[in-house]
Amino acid sequence: MEFQTIGIREFNQYRKRPDAWVIDLRSKEEFEEVHVEGARNIPYEELGMYKKYLPKDKLYLLYCDRGSSSLLAAKELSREGIRAATLAGGIQAALQK
Repeated sequence: MEFQTIGIREFNQYRKRPDAWVIDLRSKEEFEEVHVEGARNIPYEELGMYKKYLPKDKLYLLYCDRGSSSLLAAKELSREGIRAATLAGGIQAALQK
């Protein structure tokens, strides 16, 4: 399964979909400081533990600080048959709107 790298406009469109889950891959501390509205926090280092619990009928919109961890996570999830998209530029792009 392929994953997508998307910009902030697409990210905001996908966020409105009922089957989309926004996942913040940053640390719990970073998440508590600032995050995208409606995002769930799964730190990248803990993603392996959570993968088996992620429903496969969802589209996962992933972001991290600048985009590199979410890119790796999207590749990893897509190899397991999970639909994923990564936000180019990470939270930095989301905050600039």
